[in-house]
Amino acid sequence: MPARVVCIGHSALDRVYAVDAWPPPGTSAKVSAKSYAEAGGGMAANAAVAIARLGGDAAFVGPVGDDEVARTIQAELERWGVDTTGMRRVPGTRSSISAILVDARGERLIVNHRGDAIATGADWLPLDRIRAAGAILADPRWVAGAAKAFAAARAAGIPAVLDADVAPFESLRALAPLADHVVFSEPGLEIFAEGGDPAAGLRAALDAGAAVAGVTRGAGGFEWIERGSSGTLRRAPAPHVTAVDTTGAGDVFHGAYALALAEGRDVATAAAFACAAASIKCTRAGARAGAPSRDEVEALLRGAPG
Repeated sequence: MPARVVCIGHSALDRVYAVDAWPPPGTSAKVSAKSYAEAGGGMAANAAVAIARLGGDAAFVGPVGDDEVARTIQAELERWGVDTTGMRRVPGTRSSISAILVDARGERLIVNHRGDAIATGADWLPLDRIRAAGAILADPRWVAGAAKAFAAARAAGIPAVLDADVAPFESLRALAPLADHVVFSEPGLEIFAEGGDPAAGLRAALDAGAAVAGVTRGAGGFEWIERGSSGTLRRAPAPHVTAVDTTGAGDVFHGAYALALAEGRDVATAAAFACAAASIKCTRAGARAGAPSRDEVEALLRGAPG
């Protein structure tokens, strides 16, 4: 039976327009799009799709608006095989949505409206789903939900992973002590460490209560410190690939890492699995469409140098 991972946090809808060029500054003009696409977004939601693509039992829990955008978000997650019964439409609120213009050089202009659904409280959080999971993963967008889920997971002895990407300092400082595994992006760690030494930032997360604190470094792989290891910094290299699109690679890493923990793997094995999954994603376009299958990740790991 596949291991279940519950992903808690943010989901969104991206509307992507491909254009030849942006209009010159200070002008008022219409720009014709060469193509248009809609794609789901959001850190926790993208991670849930990655888990489903890897053969895990993925569930998404989080607030969305009471609007048509929410229906589109939910339908797409379900199309990728994600359980959305924990998604809640908050009356009187709007979902997160972005308009993204991509020009012929690949440059992007993003206009985001995060909506107000994500600011809702967490009294409705389905704690029974948390307690039944093999692991949970939360992003820092819905702080109230992440904090409550982490508390329930810790009480139940379930591994809990924080996707510590760019977020307000206060959000990261509030959530890091509650998670077992705090996995930063490089910009997220810089915020948490207040611009200081990254290794000191990782140790601060351990001192606050985490069992494992690490940072993803793109092509540089993953570095981490475990509590009780005398501060020894360990590293999992990323397989060498030719990158085409790095969008969503961090979300894929976090999803794969949480799934490996849910399956009972140790940190080193989970890190290698996640590095391979994220590397494959970088060879393909799309945060979700580029997520790999389990067979692809295992094949890459078998062929990777020891």
